[in-house]
Amino acid sequence: MMISEPRRLHLLGILLGAFKLLKDFLLPLVIFLVTRILQRGYSPFWLFVTGTVIILVVLAWGLVSWLRFTFRVENGALVVEQGVLVRKRIVIPRERIQAIDFNQGVWHRLFNVVSVQVETAGGEKPEAILYALSMPVARELRQSLLLSGVEEGRKGVSGAAILKRLSFKELLLFGATSGGALGLVVSLFSGAWALLDDIGLELNWQQYVNWVWSYVNLMYLILFTVLTLWLLATLGMVFKYGGFTLTRSGDKLQVVYGLLQRRQVSIPVGRIQAVRLVEGVLRQPLGCFTLHVESAGYGPQSHEKTLLWPLARQKELESLLGEFLPEFAIKIPLQPLPFKAMRRYVLRGFIPGILLVLPVLAWLPRGELALALPILGALWGFWGYKSAGWGVQGNMLAVRSRSLARTTFIVPNRSVQSFSTSYTIWQHRAGFMSFDLDLASQASFGLTDISLTDADTLTHWFGQRHRGNFDETWPHTRDFSHEKI
Repeated sequence: MMISEPRRLHLLGILLGAFKLLKDFLLPLVIFLVTRILQRGYSPFWLFVTGTVIILVVLAWGLVSWLRFTFRVENGALVVEQGVLVRKRIVIPRERIQAIDFNQGVWHRLFNVVSVQVETAGGEKPEAILYALSMPVARELRQSLLLSGVEEGRKGVSGAAILKRLSFKELLLFGATSGGALGLVVSLFSGAWALLDDIGLELNWQQYVNWVWSYVNLMYLILFTVLTLWLLATLGMVFKYGGFTLTRSGDKLQVVYGLLQRRQVSIPVGRIQAVRLVEGVLRQPLGCFTLHVESAGYGPQSHEKTLLWPLARQKELESLLGEFLPEFAIKIPLQPLPFKAMRRYVLRGFIPGILLVLPVLAWLPRGELALALPILGALWGFWGYKSAGWGVQGNMLAVRSRSLARTTFIVPNRSVQSFSTSYTIWQHRAGFMSFDLDLASQASFGLTDISLTDADTLTHWFGQRHRGNFDETWPHTRDFSHEKI
């Protein structure tokens, strides 16, 4: 059954709309009013009256927003009309929709409803969000809008769904080796401090720090702080990605995760442009990596939605891709960069360190510690050189590079939106070039300091798409493994 008549959200949408208004606009105002009342010594009666008025206004706004929010599927397009003061109409044609995801926060799970996010190609945020739909209506909507995708799936791989669950041991290791939640913890602390300052509770941090130092050894304090943050970060990742499940059914991948907020992300296999293996600094020594996909439906801001599998060992890569993404399960031998390029990579890390250490030595006390910066920069450059490499097998290209984590892209020729080569005057003298590739997901990657011959090889590989004559065994005329300039 198609959703052709205008429909409203679930009644929970009234409450969620009120919460959104409170979070976006009224929370700073509420804090200001409460602070002024407390500072001027008003009676609790005025505090109660103020709170009651604010709650009634917020709920009234939520009710009006809910009444004016409707959605329907009309002529193969999702039509959303919303807005209290400004009326807004959003029309999203079915062919532009890349993904329809379900999210369940704590409130959603209590009422068994979902928040539906509609993603289009290259969008940095969802094109439309339907904050509260009952599960049957949400499934009906997705079925209506992704009808073409379902039909494609029936023509593709058939058979029973393949399912894989992340074990608790893997989840714990994933959280312990991830620094992703550390930034969130620091942000929460800094936000709390800023909030305390805003409401007039000025804190003398220097006095507190001196007091702590007088009783606690500084090294113990640092170790305790780092250990506490690490445990909090691990716990945050466990809650965020708990119950991680990956399913492939036909030509559709589905990822479900989250202990408190349950997320359900659907990715049509045909819209995956590349896979990305990320080996973090803590995970690489353990032989582990994280597997992401590049999809046009999710831009660079949707990092967590492109996570296909949180943690796997190198020996599991072949079976993992072969099981869930056989389209990308191909062995591509990587060749390193030319030996002569190593000096250039080392200098790129060494020179900024030298430039930074000179003013530190001149103006800061005990600046001699900064002498380690050029050495660390040179080591970082050497590390980047040793990690870099590329390889081609048929219509597939693999590119590996490192900023801090080592990242490997595997991309088919058809997914490359643009390919470019460039060189500086110094690269030209040394016989080097750089290359970059862009995907529709706005991902961009490449390598610096490849040889001119390799640049020609890659240009030829990219041009094969237009000539339509891929040789699956190509390149087979060169031995890359011992090549040096």
